[in-house]
Amino acid sequence: MNEPLYPTNTFQRSLFLLSAACCLVSISSFTNLIPPQQQNNGKAKGSSALEMSSEFGQDDQAAEAIRSLCDFHEGQWEGTATSFSITPDVAAGIVKRETSPKFKVGVKLGLDENRQLSLTETFEWNDDNFSSRLLLLNDCNMDVDSVDASYSLDSSLPDFPARIAGTDKLIQFGIEHCIAASNDRRTKCFAFYGLDQSLQRIVVTDENRIKDSAPPPPAPSKGAPPNDQLTARDLLEMESDIDRLVEKITGNMENKPSSSSPTPVPSSPLEQLGNSMSSKDDGSKPLASHDISLLELSSGVWLGDAIIRDQPTVPESPGGRGRGFGSSGATPTSDSTKAAFGSWEVGVQKIAWRWMWNFGEEIRQVVDNGKAMGASLAKTMTKSLGGNVCVNEGLSRRIPKDQRMVYIDWSGDMVGFLSGPVSIQVPRYLNFDKEATKDLNKPFFTEFCLYQSEDDAPVEIGELDEAKLPEVCCSKLSRVYNYAGQLKQGISSFYTFKRFGMEEDN
Repeated sequence: MNEPLYPTNTFQRSLFLLSAACCLVSISSFTNLIPPQQQNNGKAKGSSALEMSSEFGQDDQAAEAIRSLCDFHEGQWEGTATSFSITPDVAAGIVKRETSPKFKVGVKLGLDENRQLSLTETFEWNDDNFSSRLLLLNDCNMDVDSVDASYSLDSSLPDFPARIAGTDKLIQFGIEHCIAASNDRRTKCFAFYGLDQSLQRIVVTDENRIKDSAPPPPAPSKGAPPNDQLTARDLLEMESDIDRLVEKITGNMENKPSSSSPTPVPSSPLEQLGNSMSSKDDGSKPLASHDISLLELSSGVWLGDAIIRDQPTVPESPGGRGRGFGSSGATPTSDSTKAAFGSWEVGVQKIAWRWMWNFGEEIRQVVDNGKAMGASLAKTMTKSLGGNVCVNEGLSRRIPKDQRMVYIDWSGDMVGFLSGPVSIQVPRYLNFDKEATKDLNKPFFTEFCLYQSEDDAPVEIGELDEAKLPEVCCSKLSRVYNYAGQLKQGISSFYTFKRFGMEEDN
């Protein structure tokens, strides 16, 4: 005989009513903390992360991005930074190399006084030096990979500590990339530009999480409004608690045999790709940083997938169409043309990426893009690059391996660097000149790559045993800007290295 949908046992009925009451109280408390939605009465904006994401555009995408940022980045981190500069004279090479003292940085997501979602970072070094900066997610063109919490952003007049940046000069514009290397480690790259829009400084930081160091939530003061004590994490946890209660109640009401298992819902190809990319650390050996050289980089082909987050309202070229786009050029800080946080359209594309080097000064970079599902790579990202190797310290014996660098001049417009386990590609000059015509301003992109391997045992020069070579993978973050300096695409990709001459085992 089938059991009734409503529990007849007194104890079960009590639990059911208690769960329902808790759910209603939680929902009531949660909704009381949130002002009415803007589309209903046009009054105050919502304060929850999910409601704010609905203001930004795509509810699910913005909510997942916010939740990913909270789960991974909030807390205390410690690390060091290496920085360097270049000059207009290519022959001068890399100058002003510096290493910062060990620093700590506390990351907190919350709501600012205008109820906008913000990211606050507090730096501390030498035990008595402090610096703090505040970033508004929508104002800084933040692009987030919700799979592993890697992100990138840009900001005008970035308030970054001079002691860590290695320069006290005024910085007009900064582009930041952050790759989640593991559960407790992240690597960041900053490209800083001066008043003349030329590349002024490159900063690379390697940070590790300080475990069990997250500060306890502040105790609510008497008489203080509840909203003053809430953060994005608090609101997300409340929303999750409500979901669990509702699922528990509805699950008890459903009449399903206990022995039956739920039928798995087939995931979309994008979700399958995200699951495979997020499980890249699940092997028997943890991934470690892999110091890459130009010789190894060009000894094979990099095969992988790119997840593209495209801004549909931003045109790639002057002839392109986009909703809400004005005819005049705009700087990346223009609020009238800035895309909303989380309003991107997602696509997936197969990529084959090759470095071609003649063991001298000539070098090329070729990208072969395959079929795309959804948004596809911008044309700027699919063009081949050609350039000259200006500095190559890969075989230098007087420089430690982790400090050796490579400097590449990509036809004057772009510059590239290899430093330890990372590679960087950024424009030498930005195209944010309002006085220039559309034909003079060209689209450009930035790239930051982190190379890792399961076994980073050193390989002796001349060793021919391919079985001893480590399996190398690459995580890459890219940003594509259009001719007007607006963010067009944010791209995160993951590659595996296929060496030339190695055949797959059958």
